Amino acid sequence: MIAPLLMAAAMFAQAAPAAAPAAASSAPSAAPPAAGAPKDLSGVTVTGQKKGSDPTEVVCHSEPVLGSMFPKKVCASRQAIAERRDQDQAELRKWTALRPGVSN
Repeated sequence: MIAPLLMAAAMFAQAAPAAAPAAASSAPSAAPPAAGAPKDLSGVTVTGQKKGSDPTEVVCHSEPVLGSMFPKKVCASRQAIAERRDQDQAELRKWTALRPGVSN
């Protein structure tokens, strides 16, 4: 019972930053970046471009299998996945429109 409390106290003690005296810091602060310059955060440059826009790039994802608890890993190009998604949506629209006695 006491072991988790001691572990939590040790983690908080290690996570707390050491207090630096304000007078010892005589280095000038860095100037803010220019408005037109790209933003740089911890070595990552933000360009605003969407990653993965190549339609021929092969991507993998997991799909649930009907009647199984285990998902199936499917790998295909982005273009093939988009075509399959469009075809599946069209098929679903067709089958929901054919239901007799049910108005949409």
